[in-house]
Amino acid sequence: MVALTQGSIPEVKETEPRACLRERTERIRNFTDLGPPDLVNLLKYNSNQKQQTISTFLYYTGVDTTSSSSIAAHLNLLANVISSTSQIWFGKPKHWKVQQATYAVYNVFSKVDTRVTVHIPGKVETMIIDSKGEPIQETDRLWLETFVSATIRSLLSCSTEEEEINPVVECRNLNPFPTIELARQFLDAYEVLFFEGPKLGCDIDVQIPTLVSNYFTDCFMKTLELTNEYDYGLGILERLKEKDTCVLSLIANVYFMKDQEVKAINMLYNSIQLRPRDANLLMLQTEYCIKKEMYDFALTCATHAVKASPSEYKPWSLLVKVYTIIGDFENALLTLNSCPMIPHRDKFHLRRVVGASPESMHLPLPIDATLDEVSALNAQDVAAEHQSVDPNLLSLPAANLKSTFAKAYELLTEIVHRTGWEQLLKYRAKVFVMEEEYRKDKSKSSSKNASTENQATPNPEAVKSPEVPDTHSDNNEETSILQAFKKKRLCERWLDNLFMLLYEDLRAFKMWQAEFIHFQSQRLVYKKNTLEWELLGSIAYRLHNYKEASGAFSNALSGRFSVKSTKKLLTYYQDEKKSLIKQSLQTSNGNSNGPNGVVSNDSTPKLNGGSKKPLSSHQIQKRIQTLDAKILDAIVKLAVWNHRWYREFDILTIQALKDLIEEDGLIKVRSQVQALYVTDKNGVGSLLEDYFSFLKSIHSYGVAEKDDN
Repeated sequence: MVALTQGSIPEVKETEPRACLRERTERIRNFTDLGPPDLVNLLKYNSNQKQQTISTFLYYTGVDTTSSSSIAAHLNLLANVISSTSQIWFGKPKHWKVQQATYAVYNVFSKVDTRVTVHIPGKVETMIIDSKGEPIQETDRLWLETFVSATIRSLLSCSTEEEEINPVVECRNLNPFPTIELARQFLDAYEVLFFEGPKLGCDIDVQIPTLVSNYFTDCFMKTLELTNEYDYGLGILERLKEKDTCVLSLIANVYFMKDQEVKAINMLYNSIQLRPRDANLLMLQTEYCIKKEMYDFALTCATHAVKASPSEYKPWSLLVKVYTIIGDFENALLTLNSCPMIPHRDKFHLRRVVGASPESMHLPLPIDATLDEVSALNAQDVAAEHQSVDPNLLSLPAANLKSTFAKAYELLTEIVHRTGWEQLLKYRAKVFVMEEEYRKDKSKSSSKNASTENQATPNPEAVKSPEVPDTHSDNNEETSILQAFKKKRLCERWLDNLFMLLYEDLRAFKMWQAEFIHFQSQRLVYKKNTLEWELLGSIAYRLHNYKEASGAFSNALSGRFSVKSTKKLLTYYQDEKKSLIKQSLQTSNGNSNGPNGVVSNDSTPKLNGGSKKPLSSHQIQKRIQTLDAKILDAIVKLAVWNHRWYREFDILTIQALKDLIEEDGLIKVRSQVQALYVTDKNGVGSLLEDYFSFLKSIHSYGVAEKDDN
């Protein structure tokens, strides 16, 4: 097992002792969202020079904060590791002894900061301070709120697929559930604090937090998925149902997560009878119908969901998705234009409370678990890539979209992926008022107003008889234009802006493809550095051209390791595997799309796509094996990368390993790790054993059953 070492403890040197705690106290009243990460302040002295005392700090997520004793235990462990041997401190060995350690953790429910100080050797002190910096009485309820707040921050900050490293690099991210008992404590806390959930805020696509749409509920469901504690969670939800039936949608969703489809459908049916205007139930039903390709039912459900919650983004986005799938692109665009946007909210991510200059940061390289390709990455080489990259690739604005605008862009790119750019423009002109039409209408209105002003006393003889039609061709034409104009809608400014961003993305993608084909025709090598390949892959990924994206990300990794490319490819390989498994089932059931029991598939990642070829059952299995090897390779490298940046908890990596083991068994996966990645010195085996131990602790399928055999 990989133990805590000095190489896994990042620190920031302070100019004044405990300055970080004073600054944190001053900022409590300004903490927003879920608050900052936990903070540890260390006072330590050089054992050889007792007069030389320094103060350092680092951030934390995932520490057991259920009580002052659990926090004190971790602080003592940290102090013992630092004090055990000489520490390489800014390039020089120094033997530090920790004399005092303080842990600060924010309680987002009550807006207070809980602090535990350990004097070494000596006593443990606990203090809870409010937004004014005043101490308040310690209670069991406050400790429960503190534990939940810290766990939610840990879960949400370790769920992203985009960040290369934690934006707060001087932060240790631990697994908040080292034991199943802690996971159950968190689930139990959900029952106790259920009605307080909206206080914590909500995700970017929720307008107003509710009892079932908030960060607390999101993390409750995430914990069930991560730990397989579905039955335990269902018991909690059943009890909450007696207090408020809004949790019916959560119960149905848990049944789906548990692969108990019949129970989930029955729950949905009965729940909608009871709550016919529950948007969450209707959206869940819509997603199920989409999955089963029952698009007429999906359209009905999505329409009712919008009517039930017209001010929320999610129902509208689902309706756009259904219209897009069935090919009704006009209504898809009109519905997208009607989506209520939420511009003021961004995804939760960790933020520093105390600033730190690069010169003050001590970011050691863990050497107990390394892979040369990953651990030896040279920061100067990466910086050089940024200097030489095509500025046009770096400046594409679609990459910086936030909140619901990023989600709306996904919907728009899905439409253009199905229609093509030229056809999309035709649909756009058909449903939205174009600038020239607006000008004509404005000019027409001005002419009518002027004519009315000049004819204060109208001449009755000049008025045309209603029986005599006006057959003038120009007038008639002005009349398939004015009528059509009245049926059209004004395009929202934000959507108009997305069209422009889409054009820029498509232009960059087409230029890349044309350039690549030209190099192929000239039999020249098409070269890009890792960052350029990654940017091209991101463009293709945004445009739903996943094959081209996967090819670009693969080419990026041929130059050097990139965590973003690895994460994107891991997701792509998992999706491809699911598609192949589905096709394999269709083949075995005789529902093939091709002759002689074969199906059409084109799952091989290529830069420029490729023609579809029929695959036999044997070929499907071979491809699944190939994808399994690629998935495991990505998992191992991400685990090493996470360890290098003090992140021992990453949900994407854990979930991918969990899925792989549930299908292949622990013995097979462990053997592959030992054969392909483990040496006597690199520590990769011990690092992966930590992951295996966690999966054993949650009784993950495939770990216990197949390992015992």
